[in-house]
Amino acid sequence: MERDLFVKLMAGHDSVSLAGMCKNAGKTTVLNRLLQELGEAQLSVGLTSIGRDGETVDVATGTKKPQIYVREGSLFATASGLLQNCDVTGEILALSGMHTPLGEVVLLRAKSDGFIDLAGPSMNLQLAKLSRWFLQQGVDKSLIDGAISRKSLCSRRVADAVILCTGASYHRNMATVIADTAYISRLLQLKRGADEKTVRRIEQWRQSRPQSQRLLFVDEDGNGKEPTEQRLADVLRDKQYQDCPYLWMEGALTDAMLKPMLFSNIDCKGRTFIVEDSSKLLLGQDTFEKLEKKGVHLTVLEEICLLAVTINPFSAYGNHFDQGEFLQRMREAVSLPVLDVLH
Repeated sequence: MERDLFVKLMAGHDSVSLAGMCKNAGKTTVLNRLLQELGEAQLSVGLTSIGRDGETVDVATGTKKPQIYVREGSLFATASGLLQNCDVTGEILALSGMHTPLGEVVLLRAKSDGFIDLAGPSMNLQLAKLSRWFLQQGVDKSLIDGAISRKSLCSRRVADAVILCTGASYHRNMATVIADTAYISRLLQLKRGADEKTVRRIEQWRQSRPQSQRLLFVDEDGNGKEPTEQRLADVLRDKQYQDCPYLWMEGALTDAMLKPMLFSNIDCKGRTFIVEDSSKLLLGQDTFEKLEKKGVHLTVLEEICLLAVTINPFSAYGNHFDQGEFLQRMREAVSLPVLDVLH
């Protein structure tokens, strides 16, 4: 693996988030590699976390965890209750007004090299605000360390790009880990599929829509039709919308919402369902494949930039994978760089 590979992957992206498929997916190891490469490239960094990271022992499994190492001059945001665990000399720059169970999030500059213990806010808007603050202070890159099953962290509202971390702790069966990781990476790479007329109509509607309204049909001329019924299966049966190939859905699209449609004789062939971005697709792989068989095309208004997938063959639960086999099979399944930062 090239010494500056992450720096090259991150070129053109001011902010990057790390999302884990599971706990102990190796995010902290990847984060330390990012920090090391950025430091060697003389690029400054701002850093925070959703939830806690940097503790030496995993509370759930009792296994040792790598600590987060930052260089002098780095900016970071962490809960006030964890400052005593940081062995860097820190200069407090500001109080964020964001509160966590471990205290208010404090914004600091590292005045020496050392280890830090991170705990940031849990809300995406707050993470985005911290990231913007880092960049306004002149850092080259803003990094957000993710949490388990928080796919919303991948949204472009939070960071410009994402690195997906997976590993043997996700499931004891390697094939399951690979299949599920490949599926999530496929979702995160969905492209914008609507024409500009449709996109403009959706954006106009979003600015003026009633709070109760979350569905909008758009015809081929860019005209919108608002259904009064909000149950997905019912509106798709309605013949007055048959000339509308696009259906915009505000908020999340879930298995439960699609189930009545999937197990019916509703003809959806040629329809395009549009959501804000892939983080709004809370769909199991089985549901996704059933949609495809129905002839439905899923697309997004805002594309997510997935840079790479990283793997951790070590499991906190003892079922370790063969590193070489895991890396090779994941590379065959995923159409992105797949990296193991320790090998």
